[in-house]
Amino acid sequence: MLKELREIVQQVTASSDLNQAMGELVRQTRSAMRVDCCSIYLRQEHEQNYLLAATDGLAAKAVGRARIPLGEGIVGLIGEKEELINLADAQLHPKFKYLPEAREDAFKSFLGAPIIHQRKTLGVLVVQQKQVRLFEEGEESFLVTLASQLATVIAHAEAKGNLRSPNWHGILRGLAGSPGVAIGRAWVWRPRVELSKVKERKADNAAVQHERLDKVLVQVEDELNGMALRFKESQASESVAVFEVYQYILKDPVFIGLIREQIERGWIAGSAVKRVCEKQIAQFSVMSDPYLRERAADIRDLGQRLLTRLIHEDEGLLTLAEPIILVADEISATLIAEIPRSKLKGIVSAKGSINSHAAILARAMGIPAVMGIDHSFELLEDRTLIVDGYNGDLLVEPVPSVLREYRRLIVQEEQMDELFATVRNESSVTLDGVTVSLLLNAGLSADTDIAMNDTADGVGLFRTEIPFMMRDRFPSEQEQVTSYRRVMASYVGKPVCMRTLDVGGDKQLPYFPIVEENPFLGWRGIRLTLDHPEIFLVQLKAMLRASQGLDNLSIMLPMVTSLDEVRVARRMLDRAWREVSAETADQQGIIRYPSLGVMIEVPSLLYLLPDLAPLVDFWSVGTNDLTQYLLAVDRNNGRVAGIYDTLHPAVLRALQQIIDAARRYAKPVSICGELAGDPIGVLVLLAMGYRRFSMNNSNLMRIKYIVRQSRCDELQKLLQEALSYQNTSMFKGLFGRYLEERGLGGLLRGGR
Repeated sequence: MLKELREIVQQVTASSDLNQAMGELVRQTRSAMRVDCCSIYLRQEHEQNYLLAATDGLAAKAVGRARIPLGEGIVGLIGEKEELINLADAQLHPKFKYLPEAREDAFKSFLGAPIIHQRKTLGVLVVQQKQVRLFEEGEESFLVTLASQLATVIAHAEAKGNLRSPNWHGILRGLAGSPGVAIGRAWVWRPRVELSKVKERKADNAAVQHERLDKVLVQVEDELNGMALRFKESQASESVAVFEVYQYILKDPVFIGLIREQIERGWIAGSAVKRVCEKQIAQFSVMSDPYLRERAADIRDLGQRLLTRLIHEDEGLLTLAEPIILVADEISATLIAEIPRSKLKGIVSAKGSINSHAAILARAMGIPAVMGIDHSFELLEDRTLIVDGYNGDLLVEPVPSVLREYRRLIVQEEQMDELFATVRNESSVTLDGVTVSLLLNAGLSADTDIAMNDTADGVGLFRTEIPFMMRDRFPSEQEQVTSYRRVMASYVGKPVCMRTLDVGGDKQLPYFPIVEENPFLGWRGIRLTLDHPEIFLVQLKAMLRASQGLDNLSIMLPMVTSLDEVRVARRMLDRAWREVSAETADQQGIIRYPSLGVMIEVPSLLYLLPDLAPLVDFWSVGTNDLTQYLLAVDRNNGRVAGIYDTLHPAVLRALQQIIDAARRYAKPVSICGELAGDPIGVLVLLAMGYRRFSMNNSNLMRIKYIVRQSRCDELQKLLQEALSYQNTSMFKGLFGRYLEERGLGGLLRGGR
């Protein structure tokens, strides 16, 4: 039956319509297993029953009508026990429930398998026969295999809303891109020009194509400058830096040079833009690092903007009659900028993540956003939506009672924003007098936080990968100096911690390909740079030169697993400092020797802390990767992302071990993973003794407010109580109540 099984699975998974797929499955399964009936029952959570969704053998008119309450009948028993049931005569079973509308009087033998996806029962797949007999073991395996395949199809259809009619109202699940709640009508945007749909053509006169490109570059630069100016004049002035990354790309001589090279090869300007952009998009898109993977969207947006100006006239700002919820397959920062702020209430995107520029800009502007919604967006056009940016939910055509509740939450949200604004210029000190440092995680203009931010105490993590990835060669020492100097000069008198180049198999350089089966465990981070001292030394020298006269540089090593790596890196830093100091001896201002630290993100370092302490000046905990490696979970893999938990008992014990060792050996220690920007996470870390937190710009104000409303002595007692719980949800609940008691429950959900 293996051939039949493959054919059924292929047809079901290839179908774009769930009802059609289920109909085909029951028909082919009945034929392949030579049974008299095959049926699918889907679990209806809101109605608390199983609905007959497809059948070949029962009465056709019963489809969509026949229902079995949860826990009743043999179907309900299968769903409850979550296991297969094989009966020679189902009518003799005490749980048997007769469905008169289905006309199943003639059927005796019964075999049913649960349809389960990620621990959730979605329905039951059943075959029946008129004769009394037990089904064979091979038939059981066949049905279980089909049920597992059907589970994926049903789960995907549920996520897209395809189980519903065009008039469906309900909830679609996505990713929380920007916190907040918005209510409004959907406005679906489609790009006028798409890179993938532009046909490539040759030209006879390269000079004319260069002139066309020059004209368009000026037009797009003016647009970007205009967008930046509008944001500079608004309350989202710190968002200007998002557009600097576009300007950086647009002025990058390497990027523009590649386009001109294509023109010289005979391509028209539009085709040259398409060819270069698609190549760079492909390079960024395959990277496993979500932060860097999102840079593909920046290249695509800029490429489509150039192509639009090459093909169409500039239409200027979008005109809208009323405020809208912006819905699109992929939303760029520049698209957000083109919509008047007074007309943009919320954002819904099929593509993109919390690291996309759209999400970053939405957070800076205070616009609720949900990313990763897999749905047929044409069905959403002009429908009433609620964007729940706390939970990543999109509510379609909500009922009046739900609308009223969310409107109440919006009012409470506005009150919370006013609360956070009151501490902008205040110090980060707890109610019992403990001082806390709040730092920024940053990249080259990519986190809206390179410009001076008075609410931050410095930069706790500056990613140096971007200037390496935007070229077709390694950047020169002077190019790196320019990039690093700009960051350090923005934070005079405040620390700036720069992480050395962290690339490898999962973060590819376009001109330095690395092919590995498992890049997360491969040649990356400090392993790569130590193997290439000519790259590492140039970067260290560039950092040192950039720090001259500012004296605010510290350097951090990524992906460290052994003490030898630290010793070699220290010797190379010594050499770089000596050489740069000698070369700049006659210049004004000496170069201070920087602090050297390591990222604790590989579990092996947990067992080397006593030996590591004399070799470095500080530690910084990368909770994202540390959690990923401790739990063996790829958080970007949807199948296992649900068990990625930064508050897992093993992670908590590791964090406690690190802070205890930091106290013992007098080493400054900070947290630079997402846990530092999480409301519950920061309370747990404060209770453990952490006092330095580095986070994205969007989290700074709310974390500062939480710090100022908390007492470390209370949190320490709370942690001791919470650690006695075996259940993670109970652990989180205890700290959640601490927030609620201070009127901050809205940080965990909409409203206060």
